[in-house]
Amino acid sequence: MGRFLSPRLILLLGMLVCSEVVRAQSDPVPAINEIVVKSVNRILPLEVVINGTQSGTWLLLERGGEMYAPADAFAEWRIPLPSDVQPVDFKLEDQAYYPLSAIPGYRFKLDVANQSAELLFSPEVFAATRLTQEKSKRPVVSPVLPSLFLNYDWNYLSATQNNAPATKDLGLLTEVGVSNSSGVLTSSQVGRNLTNEPVSGSPRSWTRLETTFTKDFPDDNRTLRLGDTSTREGMWGRNVYFGGLQYSSNFALTPGFISQPIPTLAGTSISQSTVEMYVNGVLRQVSNVPTGPFVVDNSPMLTGSGDVRMVVRDILGRETVIEQSFFTSTQLLAAGLDDWSVEAGSMRRDMGIASNHYGPGFVSGTWRHGYSSTLTLESRAEATPQLRTIGAGMVSALPLQMLGRASLALSNGQSGPGDLWLLGLERQSLRNSTSFQAQGASLNFRQLGQDINTPPIKLQLAGNWNYATENFGSYGIGFVSISRFDNTRISTVSGNYTKRVGQRSNLSINVSRAIYGSSGTSATLFFILPLDNSRFVSASASKLDSYVSAAQNSDYQNSLGWRALAGRRQGLAHEEGGVNYLGRYGQMTGDASASPGQQALRFGANGGLVLADSSLFATQRVDQSFALAEVAGYDNIGIGLGSNVLTHTNAKGVALIPHLMPYQNNSVRLAPGDLPVSAEIDTIEQNAVPAWRSAVKVAFPVRGGQGALLKIIFDDGQPAPAGAVLQLEGDKEEFYVARRGEAFVTGLQPANQVLLNWNGQTCKFDVALPLKSQDDIPRLGPLLCKGVTR
Repeated sequence: MGRFLSPRLILLLGMLVCSEVVRAQSDPVPAINEIVVKSVNRILPLEVVINGTQSGTWLLLERGGEMYAPADAFAEWRIPLPSDVQPVDFKLEDQAYYPLSAIPGYRFKLDVANQSAELLFSPEVFAATRLTQEKSKRPVVSPVLPSLFLNYDWNYLSATQNNAPATKDLGLLTEVGVSNSSGVLTSSQVGRNLTNEPVSGSPRSWTRLETTFTKDFPDDNRTLRLGDTSTREGMWGRNVYFGGLQYSSNFALTPGFISQPIPTLAGTSISQSTVEMYVNGVLRQVSNVPTGPFVVDNSPMLTGSGDVRMVVRDILGRETVIEQSFFTSTQLLAAGLDDWSVEAGSMRRDMGIASNHYGPGFVSGTWRHGYSSTLTLESRAEATPQLRTIGAGMVSALPLQMLGRASLALSNGQSGPGDLWLLGLERQSLRNSTSFQAQGASLNFRQLGQDINTPPIKLQLAGNWNYATENFGSYGIGFVSISRFDNTRISTVSGNYTKRVGQRSNLSINVSRAIYGSSGTSATLFFILPLDNSRFVSASASKLDSYVSAAQNSDYQNSLGWRALAGRRQGLAHEEGGVNYLGRYGQMTGDASASPGQQALRFGANGGLVLADSSLFATQRVDQSFALAEVAGYDNIGIGLGSNVLTHTNAKGVALIPHLMPYQNNSVRLAPGDLPVSAEIDTIEQNAVPAWRSAVKVAFPVRGGQGALLKIIFDDGQPAPAGAVLQLEGDKEEFYVARRGEAFVTGLQPANQVLLNWNGQTCKFDVALPLKSQDDIPRLGPLLCKGVTR
């Protein structure tokens, strides 16, 4: 933005010119855009153009043929001054002046007639412009509505085999949860053979699975879990169920959070330009940049690996193309970012069989740190009364768009000291992906959750290579080799090929062969043909199994789904079929299968119940967050997420909306066409931001009553004047009288008192509605307003 000249400054300039300017000798008149200067000091108010971009009016100093500009001009032009440049002994309004010639690439052109100057500098001298994607603001979490929910999933099986008595089994899986502002407490159970049929071979049983309290801290991206959960495994650890405490970072609490490093792309524009960014040949971003260097960072499109082509087009249409490769991985952390977890408790034994079987106590911790955008460090420690294990590792971006992994762990326990090592290498591009991993351990190495009497694997090698062609499909090969301390080794190789057939069909072939430790070859051919309306047909063939199937998946558009299969299983004829129904209150399934000597029939259902705000709702499984939507006084109003109507309000005007995404904006919307004409509502859509597996209340205030056209007259028998204000007694809403003394008033009940205000005068009169439909708009009047004069 340029500097504008005040009258005081104009006067000061006149004094400077009169007192300090020395006339130039009688040289030939310079041509326009050229300068021949013989002045001592000359202040020039000029319209300045910087590398083709208007910069406003600035006061430039000319002394001895050199041009100078004030410090704030350099700052606004985005040109950093070199540290060794000194100002001249001249100040104007406390502004020091610096030589323009100190900036690389400097050129100056003066247009005397237009009192303007064009300054040219090298593009590299300008401060870099950062084209950063604006991070979405963290939405404010809505207040938690205390609630109780129950999930159920039951299955009934009746099967016969070889003319034996039928086996009947009823199983039930349940989960009970309580959520409030303190967190979420859940407990799951499984019941087996609830009919207590002796033929099933096992007695009736009821077993507790998991009981966990979860508290999220979204502002800090952290989660606390108390009860049954599992450890974070890290690069070399194991996933172990335990009962106790876990406190960890959790980036999922911030929607859109990108934990991996984002590549930085750089370029330079010689003048104000437009930058088009193509990622792997697809236009992803268009930005405007000023003159100088620019940097593109924090772009979510730059993930994985590939090529970027940036087309820099200036105002004259000249193009510069910048091409650059990029590489990143989800296994890397952004520079300076920490990802961690600490656990303490007792290891869980016989999960799903025993309700409360816990092993020895332990503590463990995992910490990952983004040392730089190309290097992530990791450390992990585990400790039990009989075992100590510690290890470190790193993940690093390598040349040629490769990613390397390495880790080393040491243990000391009852079996003695031991060690484990891991090395991995992978490379992925648009068409080609390669990976290789080697892991080995000594005989005495043990880690958390590993039986002391079970030795580790001595050496395991795994690798694969895949390549996707443009027209001939994709194919790959792989191998796995496992060596144990008892001198046994198993090695297999495999190959796969996938080809698109027609517009939507896919054909896949998989072959594997054991080459060491055992023998055998297996091959599978699979074909799938998607159809309209969520239907598909598939076929599969292998040595012992071959079948053809057709199915239609159930969803919100198609509540009824089905499937049918016919072919051979284990060399025997086999048929099966089933139907499933996905409705507002859950899902129901029915299946039947038959093969020689064996028949089976299954029935099942799953769904949920929610108790919130003194209302009980039947719904689908409550696996995510949910909302209680209220349209007070209006039943059977369609309501859902976005444009999808998921349910309708009950007699109380309340509905339960499932499947909300936690910590994100969810658009809860009602169907306006379901509201009567007389209903007034400020908005049909509201955002809800629920906590994890918790409820929020979304109220849609609707102004009820009925609308009517009232005709009002004064004592003189003439219509009330336009602009008079009407108000229902006890209602804040105001209505205005229009022409002919008529006013449309809403919110009317069967009997009403109406106030009219005109020029500080007030009258009150009664309005009674006729017995008609709520959607009728009656015309009432004339209604007499006594005591108000014009």
